[in-house]
Amino acid sequence: MLLKKEREQLIKIALKAQKMGLIALTFGNFSLRDPETGHICITPSGMDYEELEPADIVVMDEQGKIIDGSRTPSIETPMHTMVYRKRKDVFGVAHTHSVFATAWASCEAEFPVVAAELAALVGEPVKTAPYGRMGTVELAEKVTETLQDKHAVLLSNHGVLTVGPDLKTAFANAVIVEEGAKITYYAKMMGQLKVLDEKECKTLRKWIIEKYGQK
Repeated sequence: MLLKKEREQLIKIALKAQKMGLIALTFGNFSLRDPETGHICITPSGMDYEELEPADIVVMDEQGKIIDGSRTPSIETPMHTMVYRKRKDVFGVAHTHSVFATAWASCEAEFPVVAAELAALVGEPVKTAPYGRMGTVELAEKVTETLQDKHAVLLSNHGVLTVGPDLKTAFANAVIVEEGAKITYYAKMMGQLKVLDEKECKTLRKWIIEKYGQK
């Protein structure tokens, strides 16, 4: 089977996202790009994550042409493939419908950075892409234009998309954006927000890259 290990990883991340409440039912979608072949593995459309087998994951090229797999790929394939075409540094994409991030997206608001973890892992306030109908090239264009070289973008009235140098990082960014959205919401309800400025966000981001974790 082509890219069996990568397909298994995709299912593992999707199930983890579901367990953590970042997605419900069959919503959301995940993909990764294989560094060696450039092939993209993406979750299928409308299938229960708990029932997925490696063969259900679709393998395609950057243009969305199916290379291996008999399933219909995610309806957000245009968004995933456009991100990969525009961002050569990206090898993992996570699109979730987590509650608090989606709530901010539904206000078409850039939620400010008040949590140090969000500043450290994402590095800047998360902007919101204008509304576009799901599954369309129009949405893909709006999302990639707003994302630029950042790590996360909210989708107006829809959800959040995060990227990374691998799928594990893209997933971690999705988690931290949701946590940041949740913390910011509660902080706003409790009083005046103390927002971390751009300089501090960059300092924390630099520190986490250089110092955090096992080297």
